This record gives sequence, C-alpha cells and structure tokens, in this order.
Amino acid sequence: MKINRSLLYVGALLLLGLAFFQIKSGLQQPNNSVVTSQPTGAPFTLTSHQGKVSLSDFEGQLALVYFGYTWCPDICPTSMIFMAKAVNQLPEDLKNQLQPIFISVDPKRDTPAKLADYVDFFEAGIIGLTGEEDYLAGLAKQYGAFYRYVEIDSAMGYAVDHTSDFYLVNASGQLLATLPHSISSEELQAVLIKALDNQL
Repeated sequence: MKINRSLLYVGALLLLGLAFFQIKSGLQQPNNSVVTSQPTGAPFTLTSHQGKVSLSDFEGQLALVYFGYTWCPDICPTSMIFMAKAVNQLPEDLKNQLQPIFISVDPKRDTPAKLADYVDFFEAGIIGLTGEEDYLAGLAKQYGAFYRYVEIDSAMGYAVDHTSDFYLVNASGQLLATLPHSISSEELQAVLIKALDNQL
C-alpha cells in the first residue's frame, strides 16, 4: 500500500519540531551500553526493490547508513528528514560522492517495495535495504547499532527498540565515523564535507 505522502510529511515535520522538547520513552532511546565490542563497520549485500545491492557498488563514494524501520512512529521519520536535509544541502560535486542508505531491521513487515515508497518520500536519493534477520543482527553489531523487538499492546503487535545513530562508511565497509542523533545539522554537514573532500 502506498504511503500517504502528505500525512507523513506533516507528521514528520511536527515531530521534527517537537524532537528536542519531547521526553523519549525506552523504546526510542535504548541503552547503547549493550554493544560491547569495538565497532569497525563491515561490507554488506542486502536487498532493495531493484534486487541485490552491495556496499562495494559505491566504489569511490562514501555511504551514510541508518538502521531503522518504516513503522517507527517518530525517531526514524525525524532522522530521515535530518539526513535528507544534510545530503541535499551539500555542494553538488560532494553530493554525488555520498550515498544515503536506510537499512530496515524489520524484514517481516518492511518489504523492498514498501521500503522504496518510504525512502522516496524524503527525496534525497536514499536507498532502502533489508535482508535476513540473522544477517541484519550480525551487521548491526559490526556497526555498533543496537535493536530488539518489543511486544506492545496495539494493532502493530510489536515495535523495534533501536539506536538512532548515523554511520559514515566507505565502499569497503570501513566505519569512518559514528554520528549521534543529537548532532546538529551544522556539525553533520561539517563532518560530511571534510570526509567527502578527502575522497576527491
């Protein structure tokens, strides 16, 4: 089913405005301390609506990766707006060197087709990817991302408790920077521009 773009846009803008004033619940701000190993990043091959996509497909580019899910009520839409704004405000020569990627950790509900509709809304060239649950769990651990499924008393059945960081990696999967959700747009832009300048 197609996402109602107008409703999602209005809702996401409202959430973006409220994000810094809202007290987040445990589902939205999990304890990152459970990730004990030093994250290094990793190459990956996942599935989009157009088929298999590998990080190595973006040779000569950097990727800005985010782990989330389309049913996320607030954090993911807000983070995607933030990502889209940062990408779209880059100088054109640098923008072409960056591939934004949204990895769904909810493959039971997030089909490749649904992911394509979701990321297209944000109009920033974001690629939506997902894969098998075991593969996603291992990949997230290598990036230092945390998530877990939490049963809730609603029609959704369950939510996904997850971190909301951005991960900047090269085409080999080397983790160059972990950027927290609390980073300002100016700080994110500065990190991206510096990293991309070094790529050219």
